Amino acid sequence: MIVDPAACQVSGDENVIIDYLEENKLTPVAVLLTHGHFDHVQGLPVLKKKWPDLSIVIHKDDSRCIGADSAAMQERFLRPMGAGMYALIGSVSNLPEPAALLEDGITLDKVIDSKILIDEISENDAAPDVEAVEHALSQWQVIHTPGHTPGCVCFYNESESVLISGDTMFAGSYGRTDLYGGDDVTIKKSLCRLVEELPRDTLVYPGHGEYGFSLGENYI
Repeated sequence: MIVDPAACQVSGDENVIIDYLEENKLTPVAVLLTHGHFDHVQGLPVLKKKWPDLSIVIHKDDSRCIGADSAAMQERFLRPMGAGMYALIGSVSNLPEPAALLEDGITLDKVIDSKILIDEISENDAAPDVEAVEHALSQWQVIHTPGHTPGCVCFYNESESVLISGDTMFAGSYGRTDLYGGDDVTIKKSLCRLVEELPRDTLVYPGHGEYGFSLGENYI
């Protein structure tokens, strides 16, 4: 599964994700979006062109950031950032539609159909066990962490002690809240929830900057 693909022609790395997957003989089956900002969704068109059956999932409160009408929402994010950034609007217009919408507390086995997923993995190799795939998906829980955007989420795997935090939490910092839909009070509440509910040794993988730090090291 791919989280927050940004590789595109505008950034000069359009094929970097595709090249990596092909070199490692990996077939993507889904794209998980932590939120809908342009720098986390620009890679959707090229991936869908390569793999048309790729499922895209995003929280319901950020669902308007992708899909046929994505330009209107992306314009709200980009316009305040100046002419240079606004030039990116073409790369985030008419984005692919989501296949499913996320909500707080849901696990990925409730979002992604394991039977369809297995059919997409490979036509040549022996199909993996359905129960094993469902179990693996069930280990990933969606935590709704609004503030950077209304529909920001983190993906948490308790058994592996891993949190994919998107732009909710960085090393020693957190995502900006001055763009459309952002709210500083709300994101601080989301951060408090993560710190209070998750073990301190949870490894955090954010959308930008240093990664693989522990939650306890970040917030002592």
